[in-house]
Amino acid sequence: MHIYALPFLALMIRSSPNLEKLKLVMYNGDWLDDDDLGSFTLDDYSDIMLEHLKEFEIRDFSDAENELDFVRLILAKSPVLKKVTVSPYYNFDKDDEPQISEILFCSPCASPVVEIIVGRLKFN
Repeated sequence: MHIYALPFLALMIRSSPNLEKLKLVMYNGDWLDDDDLGSFTLDDYSDIMLEHLKEFEIRDFSDAENELDFVRLILAKSPVLKKVTVSPYYNFDKDDEPQISEILFCSPCASPVVEIIVGRLKFN
């Protein structure tokens, strides 16, 4: 996730208090330098609450630290969240999927009933 994407997403979330579904399709920015990638903590966005968010999906997840941080932010700030789907980028190492699942399962979560799914999309 580019360093400027997170402030934009935060502004969008703050401006959409009744948001119930959020789907992000990430762009694999191989052309981005490490300086273009930003990281943050939950404290950086302590004023955000997603009181109505029920479903969150992120496609083409690349395991960049800031993308993982963003998913953890969604988990921590969404008390009625029912489902989180993380679909890795096509060249993502399938052996890393259980590690991502474990990190997310151990992350602070505002919803007691959220289902976290990490895996490739299945097309019929």
